[in-house]
Amino acid sequence: MKRAILAEWGKLRTVRSTVLVPAVAVLLGLGVGLLDVASIDWTTTDPAALDPVGESFAGFQFAELAFAALGVLAISSEYGTGLIDTTFLALPRRRTVYAAKLAVLTAFTLAICGLSAFTAFFLGRPFLARHHAAASLGDPGVLRAVVCAAVYMTVVTLLGFAVGALIRHTAGAMAFMFGLVFLAWPVARAVEGVSTLPSKLLLVNAAQALTATRPITGPPAARVPSPGLAALTLAGYTVLFLTAAYWRFRDGRR
Repeated sequence: MKRAILAEWGKLRTVRSTVLVPAVAVLLGLGVGLLDVASIDWTTTDPAALDPVGESFAGFQFAELAFAALGVLAISSEYGTGLIDTTFLALPRRRTVYAAKLAVLTAFTLAICGLSAFTAFFLGRPFLARHHAAASLGDPGVLRAVVCAAVYMTVVTLLGFAVGALIRHTAGAMAFMFGLVFLAWPVARAVEGVSTLPSKLLLVNAAQALTATRPITGPPAARVPSPGLAALTLAGYTVLFLTAAYWRFRDGRR
């Protein structure tokens, strides 16, 4: 396992796309979030009703697609180039290869996302503090929201990895992830007249529930799950997709 992890780390850090994609994701996440906080119209915004953490994470809506691409590329590129055959030849135990890939990708992504989440939070504080709307990590729910933002981005990356292992084609896997993260939302909205459960099981709504530090009011409150259900939703997606991907990964054929 140690040799497998070292090998997978060597692959991940030497492939150009897996370096550029996280860099783009971080720039989008921090840049758009900072612009959003800096451009708040305080003449019409009530500081007491503003979610300071959520405003700082506005750019993560764009970054999550980049992290999904990172997860897809971490596995689909090997199938596309045929390198997966060499990997299986060097280490025939597919369970070990799968576990090593998962461990390296999880640690790498969680470290980047954790650093990005805390950086986004602290970058936005000076702008919010001018209008007495800033929060500190010691305030109720703030630390949990920042940590959950990093965990959510990591989950999206792992789902991208699972979809890449299932489809084994970069373009197809990326199209699927785009639909799962973004296009599922209007579909769920279309059936809200019958049931709001599909909306509550969406990834984006689970993320909103876990990163909110203020009560969600108005019509959106009906489609946002409780924090407990949101955590179960993310865990369910992760277990389901990674289990299916492992079953597919055991089939060494391309």
